[in-house]
Amino acid sequence: MRIYALLVLLVISQSLFAQKYDEDEFLKYKEKYPNDQAIFLKQFEDVDIKIVGDSLQIITTNTEEILHLGSQSSVYAKDAIHSSSFYKTENIKAKTLIPDKRKYKILEVTDFKESYDKNSSVFYDDSKTIKFYFPGVQEGAITSLTYNQVIIDPKFLTSFLFQSYLPVAHSKYTIIADEGVELRLDILNDDKSLIKKKVEDLKGRKKYTFEAFDVPKLKFEDDAPPIRYSSTSVISLVKSFEVNGKKNNVLSSPEDLFAWYSTFIDGLKEYSHENVKAIVNEIIDDSDTELEKVRKVFYWVQNNIKYIAFEDGMRGLIPHTAEYVCTKRYGDCKDMATIVINMLHEAGVEAYFTWIGTRDIPYKYSEYPSPMVDNHMIATYKNGDRYYFLDATSQYSSFELPSAMIQGKEALIALDNETFEIKTVPVIDKEVNLRQDSISFQLENGSVKGSGLASLHGYPKVYNSYRMVKSSKQEVDDYLVNILQKGSNKFFIDDYTIKNLDDLDTPIEVKYQFRVQDYYREIGDKIYFNMNLDRSITNEIIDEDREQPREFNFKLTNKNTSVLNLPDGYKINRMPENAKFDSEVFGFNINYEVVDNKVILHRTYYINELLIMPEHFDQWNEAIKKLNDAYRAVLILEKTEA
Repeated sequence: MRIYALLVLLVISQSLFAQKYDEDEFLKYKEKYPNDQAIFLKQFEDVDIKIVGDSLQIITTNTEEILHLGSQSSVYAKDAIHSSSFYKTENIKAKTLIPDKRKYKILEVTDFKESYDKNSSVFYDDSKTIKFYFPGVQEGAITSLTYNQVIIDPKFLTSFLFQSYLPVAHSKYTIIADEGVELRLDILNDDKSLIKKKVEDLKGRKKYTFEAFDVPKLKFEDDAPPIRYSSTSVISLVKSFEVNGKKNNVLSSPEDLFAWYSTFIDGLKEYSHENVKAIVNEIIDDSDTELEKVRKVFYWVQNNIKYIAFEDGMRGLIPHTAEYVCTKRYGDCKDMATIVINMLHEAGVEAYFTWIGTRDIPYKYSEYPSPMVDNHMIATYKNGDRYYFLDATSQYSSFELPSAMIQGKEALIALDNETFEIKTVPVIDKEVNLRQDSISFQLENGSVKGSGLASLHGYPKVYNSYRMVKSSKQEVDDYLVNILQKGSNKFFIDDYTIKNLDDLDTPIEVKYQFRVQDYYREIGDKIYFNMNLDRSITNEIIDEDREQPREFNFKLTNKNTSVLNLPDGYKINRMPENAKFDSEVFGFNINYEVVDNKVILHRTYYINELLIMPEHFDQWNEAIKKLNDAYRAVLILEKTEA
């Protein structure tokens, strides 16, 4: 019994103090990363792919170890793992290793809380989040996490990111696959050659190892594209596997992906129901052209079907019928595409199911034919050579515009159950996305009083509609003061009217009366006045240490016309100089003229890229600095002699 008790104590001791604490190693990392509260010691993923019967079994083993370097590293004590019907998470083990003299004391995580994410932006919405906290996190501690994931379908094998929100001391991605499994493994965003690749032939299997040491953290910056655009990573696709001499394609080409996707929409286009027919008959006239029919159907769906991203399991891939959507009056992106296509079919118009990824995703079907390319579905209508990408989830987008979030993305268009085409959604020109404001004003006792007409075209109309439609009057009042701001924080709108807010095909127009108190100064017989009442985009200098591209929702043209009615008894002493700057990413033009008894300022600036890349930052900053200089130019008026 005594020997047994000693053995039990020995086992307990080993479980509590299983690892030797190396203070020198801790100090080495603390010196190496003086500005970081924590680092990943390890970030590993091991993928095992086996041929079982006539299919593939894929299981991953994931390992993470974080060394906590600072006294404020407890922000990394909270962690979460995601699981869904396509990725089954199992065997979660998490613990904290706390320094205790020369060894570590181990505290196991025992409380794992599961919840379902109802706000997922991906195709399926049944993802389960498993949340937990590492206990006792402190300086010098190590938090350790391991778990397995069973990938239900080999089409969902995706990628491994080597860069993260913390520096990574050692990052490794391995895939071991049976002979006969054909893989595509591509290294992306590795300009510094961080990743070392090794391929080994094992008995009846092949092992691929991608390994990197001292991986710098990825800097998270405002208005930057998502992490996959720039993180060093490895893309993984199962192209095919062979069983008994027969080759089974998985994702060897876009044809394979489409063959799978087409099974999800079989029969939905031709589906017929009395409720759908009745609505089509009600909104469509016999005299309507085909284009008018499409416009009416699209706007009806936008106005009458509420977008709700509620999906579960394969419902993340398979749309409901038009009857279901029509009855419920809500649906996700696939459901809204279905009812648009089905209603158009009833109206005798051809339209097509279309899979697409939003701009959150950097991949293309033509490069990586995989579900990781898309997270969205729309309808496509073709009129001659013109493609209309109909995304009814964008509630205030006009029929002429694709939703802003799919600009420049490849669309996979199902022409029928067996044929498809890949078409790139256009990026809408800056001239279409016009924000225009014309004001006329006079000077009165240090203040400016006048009237204006602002109009919003293209995406500026879409984005501003979300803030102005169905809002309270007070909310609209406050919002208009914000977007029409002039001169200073003493800008007031005394009255306004809004036109065309509910007309998706016509620009929003805002007529308003305004005043800016205490705006200019009168010294002696001179008035010093800055005509640039609107000085937007002045604070847009990009920091010199920024690493990520800067992203915009859309290209833009902004035009302003300001008309000053010269006050009685004054003449022009000095006019500001005109200014101009043109580049491929940004430019402006400021021009002054005198017409009759008025000074007129014409100002235009444009943004001509969705992504400003780091190599263009200097060009951007040069333009903004020159614009700021031009904004500071002052008009001087002086009294005329009696």
